[in-house]
Amino acid sequence: MIARQAIQLEHPANTPEQAILAAGNALLASDACTESYVQAMVDNFHQFGPYFVIAPGLAMPHARPEQGALTPQISFIRLRQPVAFGHSDNDPVSLVLGLSATGQDQHIQLIQQLVTLLSDEHTYHTFLHSTDAEAIFSCFTHKN
Repeated sequence: MIARQAIQLEHPANTPEQAILAAGNALLASDACTESYVQAMVDNFHQFGPYFVIAPGLAMPHARPEQGALTPQISFIRLRQPVAFGHSDNDPVSLVLGLSATGQDQHIQLIQQLVTLLSDEHTYHTFLHSTDAEAIFSCFTHKN
């Protein structure tokens, strides 16, 4: 579901594009997608707006599988300072979870796993406050 190198804490993004690029580049570094997929994530934001800001403080940018997804995976980016994406209800964003899925079924499975993780109070607290990337990685590996 996630590779250790796809976790970044206190990322210094100042714009939605920088935050999306961080999430996409973390997927790219984990061999989960191509460069064109990362660009498609940003392009989707420009074309469709902040539809992927799905809860207060939480964004899940992604692109279509055919735009360069190679394996199902997520990336975890916690921003140093929250960033406004332009969502009327859920701004500003602190957690950016990039998604790469090679098909609809995998996309749904990733979302379901993330919802399960985020609904656990201890895990959510760890996601928001831990300074240890290994502790965050453990949340993913011990809850699946």
